[in-house]
Amino acid sequence: MNNCLTDKTYKAGGYLRLSIEDDNKNNESISIKNQRAFIKDFALKNNIEIYDYYVDDGYSGGNFDRPAFRQLINDIENGVIDCVITKDMSRLGREFIETGNYVFKYFPEHNIRYIAILDNYDSLTPNGVEDIIPFKAVINDMYLKDISKKIKSVRHDMMKKGEFVGSSVPFGYKRSEENSKLLVIDEYAAPIVQKIFELKDRGQSEGRIARILTKEGIQPPDVYRGKKMKKVTITTNIWKASSVKHILENEAYIGTLIQGKYERVSLKSKKKRLLPRSKWIIKKGVLPQIISPEIFERVNSPKRGTDIRHRKYDYLLKGFVVCGDCGKTMLVRRVKGQKSSTKITPIYLCRTYATYRNHVCTMHYYREEDLNDLVLKEIRTILIKYSNNESLEKKYETSLCNFNVLSKYENALNNYQSKMITIDKAISNLYKDRANNIISKDEFFGIKRDLEQDREKCEEKIADLKIFIRKLKNILTDEKTKRKYISEFLKTKNFDKEVLRTLIHRIEIHEDKTVKIFFNFNINEVNYG
Repeated sequence: MNNCLTDKTYKAGGYLRLSIEDDNKNNESISIKNQRAFIKDFALKNNIEIYDYYVDDGYSGGNFDRPAFRQLINDIENGVIDCVITKDMSRLGREFIETGNYVFKYFPEHNIRYIAILDNYDSLTPNGVEDIIPFKAVINDMYLKDISKKIKSVRHDMMKKGEFVGSSVPFGYKRSEENSKLLVIDEYAAPIVQKIFELKDRGQSEGRIARILTKEGIQPPDVYRGKKMKKVTITTNIWKASSVKHILENEAYIGTLIQGKYERVSLKSKKKRLLPRSKWIIKKGVLPQIISPEIFERVNSPKRGTDIRHRKYDYLLKGFVVCGDCGKTMLVRRVKGQKSSTKITPIYLCRTYATYRNHVCTMHYYREEDLNDLVLKEIRTILIKYSNNESLEKKYETSLCNFNVLSKYENALNNYQSKMITIDKAISNLYKDRANNIISKDEFFGIKRDLEQDREKCEEKIADLKIFIRKLKNILTDEKTKRKYISEFLKTKNFDKEVLRTLIHRIEIHEDKTVKIFFNFNINEVNYG
């Protein structure tokens, strides 16, 4: 495919992709090395300069969420390259809708010349091949679906044999050096698992166990495995109660391997759903035991409890109060007073401190009753100060409205509307999967029913939020309601949380007991020592 119609020297990105299923075929003709050589030779013969090679090794052609491809698109957007070359179109992608979108819409709109060498396609010199390209894309898509079904079938067969096919090995085990599908005991991690169960069996809470492990310098599971963290924070090396709970509930430690708990709602969707336990692939006795079944049953018994009685209290300022140092929302804990062992005193304390201890943050505690008195007194003072002049009217207009107290509800509305679009797309893909016999009739109706139920819930939430937002806008803008609202608030003794939400943005408590109140209107924050 020689092109002599232009003297322009194109600066091209050579895109190379090899998926796991391709690699398993051990096919040298589609190897990364072969693709690179093929593209390089073509570019030399056709006066095209290769700016860079973009390589996605081990990535499926079923979607375009690939790191090198994203970099390719980024370089196109920045005007770095004006040509894309692949060995054939299947290297660009096997999903026919998105592949066609890039070839026939995105590349032309960005003045990108696209060349698929073996398909004899060059967007600069139409030769009729472009009429065949959509059919090739459909064939590639069918190939992808066929491969997906075969891989799923093979994986299920391996699971039924008791072989481990997951990517993340349970803490306490490691892959066998002789057979990566078999798990053996990790001599370092297994005693830690045993310790966790022993502590729980002695009545320790998950949070307390997490603090003990952190204090002893034991690495959390993700850190121990060397998992790449998106962001390293001060809590990266600290055990979390949720990690301890996950270990305590994992049946792997009594020798039971459970796999196949989730499935995708459709081939082209990343969304997964939890299957009923009856559909899980459960193989007992295939893993070496770390914990005896007796201890496992004891710590997971539904009858097992603590002496603590849990009650929910809707504290007036809860949700507004944050730690002035770490920024986390503060918890309310009910503690016994020092002078009386029977009197219970609610206090605000730092969530980070309560969760991790270990000097990550400090307690920052403040008595709930004292904080209420301080905050409400200041609100009254400010409102009374402005109630007899025009300033209050002005501040009401510029503050409550400009701060946009509606933003939380409008964001929630946008999220539910986005979810509706995702569900509709999943339903559309589901019909395609059924038409192509990727899923059975029963699976189709089961998944469709679940998606439609999710859709109905979204529709209800959207309708409720629209009504609420409309009413709230009326409250904020209606003159009569506004004056009545201010007047009633100044007289009331029992403050309402919804009223406070329109006035207060946040309340910071610092280690030295300094309290900073940030209002939703245009006055400086108020500090109290």
